[in-house]
Amino acid sequence: MNDLRAKKRRLWAVLILGGLLVAWFDGPLMRLFSFPPGQGQALVKAGYWLGHGSIGLPVLLALWLLAWIIRRPHLARAAALSVLAFVFSGVAVQVVKHLVGRPRPRLWAEGAHFMGPTFADGYNSFPSGHTTTSMAVAVVLSWYYPKGTPIFFAGASFVAASRILGGSHFPLDVLGGMALGLFVGGLVAVLGRSRRGAA
Repeated sequence: MNDLRAKKRRLWAVLILGGLLVAWFDGPLMRLFSFPPGQGQALVKAGYWLGHGSIGLPVLLALWLLAWIIRRPHLARAAALSVLAFVFSGVAVQVVKHLVGRPRPRLWAEGAHFMGPTFADGYNSFPSGHTTTSMAVAVVLSWYYPKGTPIFFAGASFVAASRILGGSHFPLDVLGGMALGLFVGGLVAVLGRSRRGAA
């Protein structure tokens, strides 16, 4: 148990340190890693749709319904909690986005550097919503199906990378989304497990 706690502390330390380093070079890193205009659009669109709510939520709900119909309670619980993780992380990310009010890279490139609470269009860069929800779902699915962990996190990482490659987010936005997704997904998984134990 102590070994697990130490690993978690190291993970958070790496995320925070990495975030501070990335923040220092955020703009140049985004320009370095993003595709030139017109290139890599297939990858960018694949990542966009893989992490989009209009695809993710129906797929998870269909998985839950299928598992319920074929009487697979373990899968049904994993799918139901994944839906909750998606919804809760989606709400959390919207709150943070509008509190931070960071301009998207396209506005930043035009000289918009204002940050602060706002609902103005384009001032919702931090954190990445696609990354947050994908990471939260990956955590829950990994909790229930540990052998699939590399696949779940590879999918979430692909979504995260596509947000930088397409020029939609800064690297720090993606790191922030990862941290928030890990937190919300872990919270949903733990609370789901504890409720099951109490039932």
